[in-house]
Order: sequence, then C-alpha cells, then structure tokens
Amino acid sequence: MAESKQSNNSLAAVFVAAWTILLLSAFFSFRGDDVGRLGVLAVQLADGGVFGTGIFDSLTGASISVLIVIAWFGLGSLIVDRIPVPKSDRHSHVLELAIRIALGAAAWSAFWFFLGTLGLYTPAFSLLAVVLGLAFGLFGIGRLRAAKAESRVPEKPSAFDKLLLVLIAVPLVLSLIASLAPPTAKDTLLYHFAVPKAFIAQGSSAFIEGNIASYLALGTEMHVVWAMLLGGFVSERASEAAAGASIWAFFPLLLAAVFGWAREIGIKRRWALITVLMVATVPTAYHVAASAYIDIALALFIALAVYSLTRWWRTLESGRLIFVAVFLGAALSAKLTTLFVIAAFALVILLRVRKAQENEPDSLARIAGLGIASLILAGVIASPWYLRTWAETGSPIFPFYMSIWPGEAPGWDVERSNLFQAMNAQYGGYEKTLIDYLAAPWNVSVVAQPELATHFDGVLGVAFMIGLPLLIWGLLKFEMPVEAKIASGVAAIVFLFWLSSSQQLRYLLPILPLFAISIAAAATRLAERRTPLYNVSKYAITLAGVSGILVSSAWFLNKAPHRVVFGGETKGEYLTRNIDYYPYYEWLNTETAPDAKVWLINMRRDTYNLDRPYFSDYLFEDWTLRQLLWEATDAEDLKRKTAEMGIDYVLARHDFLFDHKRSPLVDDTKPQVENEARLKAAGQLLLDPKNTIRSDKRFSLVRVNRK
Repeated sequence: MAESKQSNNSLAAVFVAAWTILLLSAFFSFRGDDVGRLGVLAVQLADGGVFGTGIFDSLTGASISVLIVIAWFGLGSLIVDRIPVPKSDRHSHVLELAIRIALGAAAWSAFWFFLGTLGLYTPAFSLLAVVLGLAFGLFGIGRLRAAKAESRVPEKPSAFDKLLLVLIAVPLVLSLIASLAPPTAKDTLLYHFAVPKAFIAQGSSAFIEGNIASYLALGTEMHVVWAMLLGGFVSERASEAAAGASIWAFFPLLLAAVFGWAREIGIKRRWALITVLMVATVPTAYHVAASAYIDIALALFIALAVYSLTRWWRTLESGRLIFVAVFLGAALSAKLTTLFVIAAFALVILLRVRKAQENEPDSLARIAGLGIASLILAGVIASPWYLRTWAETGSPIFPFYMSIWPGEAPGWDVERSNLFQAMNAQYGGYEKTLIDYLAAPWNVSVVAQPELATHFDGVLGVAFMIGLPLLIWGLLKFEMPVEAKIASGVAAIVFLFWLSSSQQLRYLLPILPLFAISIAAAATRLAERRTPLYNVSKYAITLAGVSGILVSSAWFLNKAPHRVVFGGETKGEYLTRNIDYYPYYEWLNTETAPDAKVWLINMRRDTYNLDRPYFSDYLFEDWTLRQLLWEATDAEDLKRKTAEMGIDYVLARHDFLFDHKRSPLVDDTKPQVENEARLKAAGQLLLDPKNTIRSDKRFSLVRVNRK
C-alpha cells in the first residue's frame, strides 16, 4: 500500500514537471514582442545618459509618499486599537502592520472625499493632514516596539529563501522606479491623474465637464490629490512622482499582507515566500503598480476583507466584521466591480449560518444578522461616492447600465452607455463560445497579450496554472484549512463573474492573492507527507515567477523610465519617446494663447498633458465629429459648425478615420456616395493644407478660422 502511494506521488511529480515544461514553452512562444527583445533592450539600458539634476524631484516625490504612508499607519493604528479583536495563535506582525496601514489609507480616503465636497483641496490642508498623520504615527510606533518585543525569533533564511527574496524584489524595485516617472498609461492620463489634477485646479471634487470619469467612485485617487498637493510645494515633477509612488505603495503592502496571512495559517516561510512570488511576478501586477492604476489597492482591500471574513468564520468575533465592512467599503469606494466580491461574501455568510444550525442553533439569528449587517455597513462606507453621483445624474451606478437605471450628464447618454458595455464585452474575444469560456484559464495564462483587448489586455503568466493541479489535489485529498477553502471559493465565484463580464486581465488581480494562498496551503499539506510532488512544485512555481520577471523587465526596458527618474533626460524627452503625440501637446502648450481652445479627436482623451482649454468626447472620441458630419451640408458647413463651438485648434489622430474598412465615420446603412462625401468633408477639416500647423501619418493639428 505504501509503495502504491509512493508510486502515485512520483507519477504526480512527473505530471507537474511535464505540465510546467508545456506551460513555459507555450508561454514563451507568445512572448516574442517582449522577452524576445530583451537582449536588444538591455543593450539600450544606458542610452541617452542616466543621472542628472532631475533625480531630486524623484527623491522628493518618493519622500512625500513615505510621509503619506506613515500618515496612513498613524490613523490606521488609532482606529485598529479601538476595535476589540483578540490575536490568533499564530499572530503575524507583518500582517498586522499591513492591516493598520491599509485601514488608515481607507480612512484618509474618506477624509479627502469630504474635504473635496467642502472645496478644501488646498496645499495648506494637505500639509495639515500629514502633520496629523505623523502625530498619530508617533503613538503607533510605540505599539510597533511592543509588538517587536513580543515577536518570535525569525528563522535563519536558507539560500533558496534568499533567492526568493531577490526575485520578489525585482518587480518591486522596477515598478517603484517606473511609478516615479511621468505617467504614460492610458487610464492614468484619462482619469487616475487627470481628474485629481483638475480637482486641484478647481479646489474641489466638483464634477468636471466632459470627463465622465469624474462621476466614478474615486477612493484611491484621493491619495493622488493629497500627494499632488504636497508635491506642488516643490515642483510639478515632484508632484506627479509623489502621486505615482503613493499608489505604488499599495504593492508592497499587498505582498506583506499575503506573506503575513500565509504565515498566520501555518504555511512554512518558504512557501509563504513562494506565495508572495506568485503575486509579485505577475507582469500585469507590475504594470498596474508602475502606472498608478488602482487594481493593486483594490486587491489589498479585498484580500484583507477575505482574511477578516475567515477569522470571523473561525471565531465569530463581531470585531472581525468591522474589518470586513471597512475593507469591503474601501474596495467599493475604488471600483464598482467589488459588488461581485460582496455577492461571494453573502454566500459565505449563508454557509456559516448553515453550519451554525448544527453547532450553534441558539446564535443563528445573531450570526446571520451581524454577517449581513457587515455587508450593509460596507455599502454605507462607500455610499458617499455613489450618493454624490446619484444626486447629480439620477443614477448611483452612472455611467454604467443606463438602459437599466437611467441617468443623465453632459457628454453621455444611453446609446454611449450601451456602446461602452459592448466595448468591454470585446475583452477576451468578440464572439465567445463555450470552448472559449472553458479554455479561459489557459488563454489568460499563456496566450494573453498587453494592449490587445481580444487577448485580455495583459499578461498573467503560468504560475497559477502550475499551482491549479496542486489546489485541486489538496481540496480533494486533504483536509485543507478553512481559510484556503473560503479564499479559493470567493476567488472562484469572482472568476465566474469575470467570465460573464469584461474579461480584462487586471480585473483578476484582486483574486490572485486568494488563489496563491490556497495553492500554498495545498503545498503545505504535501510537505507534511514529504512527497516528490512538493519539491517539484516548489521549483516549478519559482521558474514560472522568473518567466514573469523577464516579461516585466522587458516592459521596463522598453519604456526606460529610469532615465527621467534619475535625471538623465527631461520630462519632455521621456514623453516624446513614449507618447507619439506628445510633441503636438508641447507645441500647443508653448506656442498658443493661454485661452486657445483645442478639440481633441481620438487622442486617448489625454487631458493631463494639455495645459489649454479643450473639448473632447469621453471614450468615443469621434462622437461629436460624427454628429457634425451627419448634420453638415458640406465641408464649409462643417468648418463653420466647428468654429461655432469656440474651437481654435483641432488635434486628431486621423490614420484610421479615412480607412473605409475601419472608419467610424462610415455608416454601412448609407449609400457609398454619402459616405464618400462625409469622409471628404472630414478630410477638408482635419487635413486642410492651408491651416495645417503640423502633421504626420497618424496625427494632424490644424488651426480653425473663427471669423
């Protein structure tokens, strides 16, 4: 019998090894555009110089972000110490620190929301907030010293453990450097930085005309406002560096929370580090952390909410439900997709009630009532953002699902809302079949590509696909910790919701820590049996982590943000290298009158880098152009209508506008002659040789005659 088990374990180890080789081979076959160019990119590492005076702005921005994180810790400690929850038997001080900082970030976000409604986005209040946060932090430091005195003596790290730490550090350091550079990512330019910049300019969080993103829940962006205000005391570069580094700070916090949670449920340090490696080396996690996207912050809040839920499951301590509510509320204040997580939590709570029917029948009503109350409280915590939007538009979920819950705001309507839903549905493929849904784990791990909606717009890597058989094996064969069962259950439910909605890869980031914890718990059960499968799995997932680091390194080298961060090149030089239309913005910012109004057409609605009044449609950026073309009688009428809008310049990306196969200006239901006339009129506006200031194969900048 023992020989049979040993034989089965050996076969399983061979299977995992073969599975790993297959996955890595397939993965690298799709990586010609990044890993395949690593050699060329590495040679260009020091091109153009590296160090210069600009490094001081970067250091200032990084220092400001440190002050903000300390302020998070200070307020978080003040709150945590007033929530009565006993420590677990394997209490992790790393996890406790992450909880305090994350809870403080959630609280400060709410503080900045209310400052915005009062019109108090001023440098003075940003400084006052830091001073208060540092004062609170002094009390928290005393708590840290006490915790250090109580802490266990750490194990001596092995050579392999040190290797894991080095591998984890690579994406952290690269993303930190990139976060200090001027922003270039689409959504950051569209709203993560653009909206806070506009809020600061107007001194409040009042809605921004034409920017539909200003109606969203912007809990994480409140820290961008804070950082930009503080950085503004020094320079614009220091301001955006501080903002980028402050949002990046959620990345190491997430990794600390994952490590601490793994240790607290009895996972050995080596596998706790492997768990962190799985999350840290996801290329899209690097991209999100480097680009000031909010998905890492969302992942942190959701991971801590799930951790709190598992502690409540075990102990039924009502204080744990306060943490559930706060962290879910913080997540919902960042993104509406948290509703999927709340639905999963509701199911877990109902299962706990069912379990109580057998063991704690007298407490049934209390367990159910407190559990559901925590979800309601999460909604209350996030509600200011949604009530704000509801009062302005008539819908709390504006600009989404307007055909279900109508809302109204300038620049948006039901038709565009439906088009937005259709646009999101194209992620993962335009026409999805049952096979596509079944193959999604493979496709998202192996085939996925950045900047391609049909390929999930990101890269996950194969570590989780390697770990999936371990997790399934563990759930079927072993008595897994309840934390692993709940975490994997919540992650699976959210994954199913993801399959049926917008399949953007970064929307999966919040569930990756949950899967990683569950996989590590299964590996720990294998370790107890000293099976060959345990060792093979350890090296297989580490190799998968290395493959993810190679992808992230290629992305880093392609943009080469270190040059501008360390001062080797100017902001303008960096943006010109990485944003092909930036020279047009630079011309407008320097060569036109301060009140010159620009119409942006298909320019990613990048208003962050434009210091002139503008008009631009949100997301569907040729919407107004199409409307004017439908209404205009000829080219001169189109030019006249443009002038009547108060436009002085039109800057457009035109390369696909005049391509009959791709052009949104072509209506297939109309006669060809009519479409030709529209394209000709558009060409006479956007490519008018008499009024063209500069143009190339993709962009054109023309002056509008308003007389």
